[in-house]
Amino acid sequence: MQVESFENLIYKTLCIAIEAGKIIMKFHGDTTHIQKADKSPLTQADLESNAYITQHLQAISPYKVCSEEAVLEHNERKDLEYFWLIDPLDGTKDFISGNGNFTINIALLHKNEVALGVVYAPCLYEAYIGLKRFGSFSYNIYDFKNFVYMNLEKKSRIEWLKTHKILLAKEHVKKIYGDNLEFLSGVDSHIKQEILKNIDEYIESSHASKSAESFEKIDSIPLANQKRLIACDSIHHSTKATEEFLQRYNALVLKRGSSLKICALASGIADIYPRMNGTSEWDTAASEIILLESGGITLDLQTKKPLCYNKENIRNNHFVAFAKSHRNGDIYRDIIES
Repeated sequence: MQVESFENLIYKTLCIAIEAGKIIMKFHGDTTHIQKADKSPLTQADLESNAYITQHLQAISPYKVCSEEAVLEHNERKDLEYFWLIDPLDGTKDFISGNGNFTINIALLHKNEVALGVVYAPCLYEAYIGLKRFGSFSYNIYDFKNFVYMNLEKKSRIEWLKTHKILLAKEHVKKIYGDNLEFLSGVDSHIKQEILKNIDEYIESSHASKSAESFEKIDSIPLANQKRLIACDSIHHSTKATEEFLQRYNALVLKRGSSLKICALASGIADIYPRMNGTSEWDTAASEIILLESGGITLDLQTKKPLCYNKENIRNNHFVAFAKSHRNGDIYRDIIES
């Protein structure tokens, strides 16, 4: 199988996530679930989303798939150059409770790092994508008009944008979808039905068709400009340690579920996200590359480094994620020096 450019691959991955979201939404409102060995819930939506994503990722790439519902053991993945890491329904408790704060997470790992990530929240029609050394973007899938380029503090790209803005806005976008028409024609998706038929309107109205100066103005820290710290915390998984951390820094708390917390940092809705209890690599991989490419960072509280992937133990240490507004700020330095 010929390996495609990652620019094309990430858009096909987004298509797959959107379709998996449609599958999940068929079960929305159904609270039936079983309890896994780790006491976490499992629904039919998890299983069917996992089956769909796995099948279609294997159809578009030669890479193996490691999923929360079908884990690749370390000896199977430790020497792989690339493999997919997915959570077919991140935030199962949010899904069961009906609050809409659940996502589909799909990441492609390159050895110990994340190469690309897609996060899709089907209840909210929100999609986020990140591609290493390319950027991170957010979309409103419902009308595909709210296209936001999120890594604007990377000044090295400004000159590139000035000379390539038309390519980015028209040629690149049309090429991505043009190259994927055969793939999309076999998928009954929002992409085929709504996005493709409105692509010219999208191109004319998107931020990508505007000047580099417009890119600079789309600052990804709208709420973070406020003087008081805005912190994300989990709806269902907060801890006493997290509450104490937030009180120490007098933070306003924004409750969100799933990967939407890290995506909130990338898009500038919040400043920090402390996570003081268990997560796994599939919980963070897709959203972390989106955060990194927006200028933010994660900090493992044990290693004092960004999160590492493809470990023997797939569990993450406790960590704090920072939007670019607070990267290298006082809290970051407090943790590094502690």
